[in-house]
Amino acid sequence: MLVKKRDGRLEEFDEEKLIRTLIRAGLSEEKAKRVAEEVKAHIYEGIETDKILEIALEIVGRYSKRVSATYGLKSSLLRLGPAGYRFEKFVSALLRAYGYETVTNQLIEGKCALHEIDVIAIKKKRFLIECKFHNISVYTGLKDVLYSYARFLDIVEAGKEFDAIWLFTNTKFSSEAIRYAKCRGLLLTGWRYPENEGIEFMLESKKLYPITVLSLKDFEIEQLLKEGLAFCSDLVENPKKVREILGKRGESVLEEARIVQEGI
Repeated sequence: MLVKKRDGRLEEFDEEKLIRTLIRAGLSEEKAKRVAEEVKAHIYEGIETDKILEIALEIVGRYSKRVSATYGLKSSLLRLGPAGYRFEKFVSALLRAYGYETVTNQLIEGKCALHEIDVIAIKKKRFLIECKFHNISVYTGLKDVLYSYARFLDIVEAGKEFDAIWLFTNTKFSSEAIRYAKCRGLLLTGWRYPENEGIEFMLESKKLYPITVLSLKDFEIEQLLKEGLAFCSDLVENPKKVREILGKRGESVLEEARIVQEGI
C-alpha cells in the first residue's frame, strides 16, 4: 500500500518501521505489533503520513499515555509555533533543565548591526543561542547556519565575549548545514542530531514532555509558556499556578499532565 509523505512523494507503507518506532518509544514488542495491526486496518491507498501518525497516536494512547507522548514528540514540537518566540522560551527552559543560566530576547550591538538574540546560555562558557522554528517538518538548511555564524562574528568582532554560537531547531538539519557547522565550529541541536544528543534525546533523557503533547488550545499553550511552564513536569509541580492561568480547565489539564508524567 502506498502512502504520501509531506513532500508529496509516495512510498510503500512500512509496518516493520512503525513497529520499531513504537518499541523505541517504549511499547513492548507484543503491544507494538498489535498497534501496527490496528493502524494497518485503518489506512488506505494514498493516505498522508500525518494522518497515519494521528491514527497511531489515538491507538497508542489506549495502551500508554506516556508512550503516546514519546511517540508524538516530533509532532508536539511542531505545535510550538506559529511564532518563533514560543520555541525560544521552550529552548531556554530545556537548557535550564540541563543546568544552564539563561536569558531571552537580548539586544546586543555588533560591529555592524544591532542584533536581537533569542537566548543567551551560560554554564562555564557563554553561548549565543539561535532558535530556528518550523511549523512543518522541513530541513533547517545551510542559509540558516550561515546567518547564525555571520551574526556571531559581528558580535564577537565588537568585543562581546561569547565562546560559541549554538543553533537549535525542532526539525532535522540538512547535510550541507551539518558540513558547514563542523567546519566553522558551530554547535547544532535538532531532531536526532547530534546522534544520541539531539533535542528528542535531551527531552527523553530527563522525561521532559512538552506541554504541547497535551490536549491544550493554542492560547493556553501561549499562556503557560509565558509563565515559564514548558513541560508536563512543570505543570505537575505548580498546580496552583496552572489553576490560576487556566481556570476551570486547569484541573483536567493537570490530570492529563500527571498521567503523561507518571507513565500511566
